[in-house]
Amino acid sequence: MNPTTAETARAEIPWVTARPTRFTEALVRTVLFPRVIVRHWDLIWTTVKRELEARFTGTLLGWLWPLVHPLFLFCVYYFVFANLLNMKFPDLPDGYEASMGVFMFVGIAAFAAHAETVVRGTGVITDNGNLIKKLAFPSEVLPLNLTIANAVTLCFTLAVFLLACALTPMWPFPGISVLWIAPILFVQMMFTFGLALFLSTLHVFLRDTIQFVGMFMTAWMFATPLFWSPELTLDAEMQERWMPLITANPLYHAVAAWRGALMGDLVVGGTAYVSTADIGHHLLVFLPWAVGSYVIGHVFFVLSQRRFADEV
Repeated sequence: MNPTTAETARAEIPWVTARPTRFTEALVRTVLFPRVIVRHWDLIWTTVKRELEARFTGTLLGWLWPLVHPLFLFCVYYFVFANLLNMKFPDLPDGYEASMGVFMFVGIAAFAAHAETVVRGTGVITDNGNLIKKLAFPSEVLPLNLTIANAVTLCFTLAVFLLACALTPMWPFPGISVLWIAPILFVQMMFTFGLALFLSTLHVFLRDTIQFVGMFMTAWMFATPLFWSPELTLDAEMQERWMPLITANPLYHAVAAWRGALMGDLVVGGTAYVSTADIGHHLLVFLPWAVGSYVIGHVFFVLSQRRFADEV
């Protein structure tokens, strides 16, 4: 890049300014961030590959780890909830005996990708303080790298699941509903990235943030129907009381959309526990949460960025 081009790029999207960034400038940078991704895609993808290699290269199981972790969680929760607490879908038709296990697995896999990005992303700016101080680069790509890396591992997990559905009698292959995977993944990545941006910025100024995030994610996990179903565990009166609060959880809609895309329809005794017809509805409810998370997180990041070098 020649000096003239470099000056133009800096003038087009200034990463750090001597004066406080105006709110309108932060909004402009939020809207134009996809251009930053395109311009620095080589850097982003190289960092993502390095992140993935650091996780799995040299380990005994290698690229099986993205499958092992959710499988381990599934086994623990399935034993506790399905065996000890006897939480099972009633009167299942032939071929659907594994429904509770698949129901839990899909929910846990989707939530785990979100949770790991948020928890690790909270400390990503402070952990890379040497880069923040020494290099001029769009540091918002640091949480983005984690978001993409965890999305890749989630895709690997889902690919293994779909392959098992196609080659074994474990679960019927979902069919055309798998086409929903791409939009669901994109919207979840937007939601997770925005939340990681917001929390990583907050952590620069309030170092207790990462401790609160760890506790909050545990509570969020149990509040989201990952290994329980509201239709199965709550009676009519309890559903009337609690369903508005349960459906106010954005990940309730994300997980429901994932289950519809990967499991197909699961209707038992007239009760639809999983429905492909509701995928679009859940995604439309989840989308404003994702856009709001991204806009708030990115604007907060940009408004605070000029102070990072002093704080980290």
